Amino acid sequence: MKIFIAHFTCLAFVLQSLLIPLPAFADEQVATVREGELAPFTGTLFSTEATARMLAELELSEESCDLRISRAVELKEAELQLSLDQLQIRYDTSNDIFAQRLEIRDQQIQFMERELTRTKVHPAWFFVGGIVVGSLTAIGTAAALNQVSQ
Repeated sequence: MKIFIAHFTCLAFVLQSLLIPLPAFADEQVATVREGELAPFTGTLFSTEATARMLAELELSEESCDLRISRAVELKEAELQLSLDQLQIRYDTSNDIFAQRLEIRDQQIQFMERELTRTKVHPAWFFVGGIVVGSLTAIGTAAALNQVSQ
């Protein structure tokens, strides 16, 4: 059944193409004349339709060219604006990173200055303190053991 419908459709298309004539459009006439042949100059004469068609095509091609140029310019402007925005973002980010690094460096410098200027206990005092605490611990332990053993 599908084959029959396909063949019938093709046949109907061919018959329609052959039996129904398409309207014929006459081309505009272009005539070349020489001086002395019913024209005061040598050149090419165009009919009104041919002249109108040429003028319309000229205007259309100018408008089409203007549209393509404006589209290309807008596209290039958009690309350049995108590049500019990306560079501005990179610049701002670099400035932020630089400012943060400077702040961290300044904080570290201040910390180091505080550590250098802070009054410190001489290490010999720690040594003496350790001996005293150790001796007292040993004496206390010995006294405690002495008390327990009695």
